[in-house]
Amino acid sequence: MKRLVVVLLASACFAQAETIDVPCGQTRGVETGHRFSDGVLVKTGGGVLDLTGAVLGNAGLEIREGSVRMAAGAAHTATGRFIKFTVTKTRPASKADHGGTGPQYSEFRIFRDGKSVPFPAGTKAIDGPVGTIEGPDKAIDGNVNTKYYNTQGVPLVLDLGRTVSFDAYSYATANDAIGRDPADWVVSVGEINNGSIAWQDVGSISNYSAPKKRLVEIGTTFPVALRDVVPCDYPVTVCGKGRLVLVGVNETLEKASGCGLIVLEDSSVAFAPGTAFTGSVSGGNVTYR
Repeated sequence: MKRLVVVLLASACFAQAETIDVPCGQTRGVETGHRFSDGVLVKTGGGVLDLTGAVLGNAGLEIREGSVRMAAGAAHTATGRFIKFTVTKTRPASKADHGGTGPQYSEFRIFRDGKSVPFPAGTKAIDGPVGTIEGPDKAIDGNVNTKYYNTQGVPLVLDLGRTVSFDAYSYATANDAIGRDPADWVVSVGEINNGSIAWQDVGSISNYSAPKKRLVEIGTTFPVALRDVVPCDYPVTVCGKGRLVLVGVNETLEKASGCGLIVLEDSSVAFAPGTAFTGSVSGGNVTYR
């Protein structure tokens, strides 16, 4: 029987290309939140490198041999310097209740281990009419008596100034107009990549009915539900002797290449037009856009 060895890699940022060799019959894992940055991560050896919980902020992944595993577990922690709260639908309501006039909320909050996580000093709202009486900065001022309201539904985009981790989020109702309460939304985290923000969705809710009471915390925290563990524009090369194993995720791959094997376990993958991957896909759902 092959021996299984689990080794936690120390959290560190690699300035140059990093090669991780995992001998056949062994498994190495990473600590949750471990961040790879800058150079290409090269996997060698016939064993398994488990990147579940890693933050892929580097220049790409090359699987030369053996397997790299990425999975979405039951509990997740989202990590990023930027957070985006995009409301796509508000509560169905009559004209008298201002239905269809855009979303509003008085506060947006994040949590970890059941406790509120304060936004770092200097956190900025960087989209929408900042500084106005109902601008996005009012959603993070700690005061439920102020609100963010925009008739065009402009997302709340926050620059935290540094990386922050959270496992849940919530919001508070505003002062009036129940027809403006968020009902459908997407929460995303982002990092700077090649001069722009690369976003990853970490949670979404549909048909939520907020309390009709005004100026209150809604009383519910929504756990991060990370189903996309590989950034869509992240370069992944699966060589002929390599395997990429995806467990419980929904992925879009724009920069996949190589002639190896992608194994889907309770997963789906969509290949963007022009993707250079010529290998095979086993299991799950596969689409070509």
